[in-house]
Amino acid sequence: MTTSLQVRRLATVTAALGALLAGAACSDFFNVTNTNQPLLDSLLANPTRDRLSATAIGIFGGARFGMQTYIWRLGSMGREGINLSGNNQPDYQEPFYGPLQGGGFGGSQWADRYSNIRTINIYLNGINANGDLSAGEKAASRGMANTMKALAFMYVILTRDSLGAPIDVDRPVNAAPAPFVSRDSVYRYILDLLDSARADLRTADAGSVAFPFPLPPGFAGFDTPGSFKLLNRALAAKAAILRATAAGCGVPCYTRALVDLDSSFLNRSATTALAFAQGAYYDFSNAAGDVSNGLSEPLNGVTFYALDSNVFNAQTQPTGSPRDQRVLDKIAVALDTGRLGGIPILGTLKFTMYFTAGKDDPRHQIPIIRNEELVLLDAEAQWFAGIKTTALSDLDQVRVNVGKLAPTTLTVASADPAFITELLYNRRYSLLWEQGTRWIDARRFGLLNTIPPQVSGGSVPVAMPVPNAECSARGLDTDCTP
Repeated sequence: MTTSLQVRRLATVTAALGALLAGAACSDFFNVTNTNQPLLDSLLANPTRDRLSATAIGIFGGARFGMQTYIWRLGSMGREGINLSGNNQPDYQEPFYGPLQGGGFGGSQWADRYSNIRTINIYLNGINANGDLSAGEKAASRGMANTMKALAFMYVILTRDSLGAPIDVDRPVNAAPAPFVSRDSVYRYILDLLDSARADLRTADAGSVAFPFPLPPGFAGFDTPGSFKLLNRALAAKAAILRATAAGCGVPCYTRALVDLDSSFLNRSATTALAFAQGAYYDFSNAAGDVSNGLSEPLNGVTFYALDSNVFNAQTQPTGSPRDQRVLDKIAVALDTGRLGGIPILGTLKFTMYFTAGKDDPRHQIPIIRNEELVLLDAEAQWFAGIKTTALSDLDQVRVNVGKLAPTTLTVASADPAFITELLYNRRYSLLWEQGTRWIDARRFGLLNTIPPQVSGGSVPVAMPVPNAECSARGLDTDCTP
């Protein structure tokens, strides 16, 4: 896999692209019809429609890589769950006791992202050199590619936060490694990518142009340039809100996010599970050689466990069940408990949000972004933009319809800390074990100290370190760890 250091090496890039497409070819959708894998030289020298389509499929396939480890690693640091497989001590030692190591647990969630970013850059160069695609098809292709590129960079900065990250990675083979830029610079770059992508998608949509490649099933409803633009704006709103807190942009970013949300697929009046679930998803398969969803583990599995605090911290429903419905829907009692000698946590609960019809399902999709998150993002942006009545309405839309809880007791006169507590509670349970939300939110609001370590002498990490190889290549002895 390529990193920001390795992307300048031609041979490594070529191998990564070939491996990506080869792996993608094994499921029903990720089946690249061109059996001659498009290597870098052939793609750039002769970027035909078929080769570009194959690479586009590879971009979607590559975006899935690392997502499962992203979820359980960030979920471990946020004390949502724990990996008790025992295969690798750092998997529980580092997130619960620290310190995170740049060569172990903490150095992950980097190479997968930069590998796919490099594939996207190769694809974009191929589009520019292509003679088959119409101007509208090229615009549609760029719109997709830069949206997915922005998403990859969002995962990078969410894990590294104040350490920043390299963004100028489309460099010649013999160039020096790309320099690190600040966290705010990364967020601004993400938003610029998304805005550029929106402009291209608008151009394609105005000409009623279709994508010159198929989109995975998880992107159903976003499979035209016009509808894909709704997803693009959802990601832009999320990036603006993350920048508002993590990078200190504040009200201007919240105000921008409201504009983006109004141009997204946000449905503030959603009441049904189907309406809240609407969104874009990563696809998985249990076909030989493809990527399956290993987070969908049976109740007698012995790897991933939900922490008991998810139940203990849940609010109660006004009648009937004593717990938030989101807990009942997403957590069940394990049929086989788990324990490791190195950590005093007994696994007694399992996550069930990736089950189908009550059973584990290795084909189950994982959300990228869905309407339930958008409603809560809207609540945050509305509150801090001063439109507090709408913010409280958004919160209640989720609390009442998803959590089956009583409406919030907050009023427009409530203090910001009280609103943040309520917001983060709902984001925690609505997005449980989906994207490390509890850890990310606690950090961006300066509340990491409110997450109990769960173990004596434990600590909650601030950010993941930069991989050791990246630091060494730049001669850095400092600024690689938070």
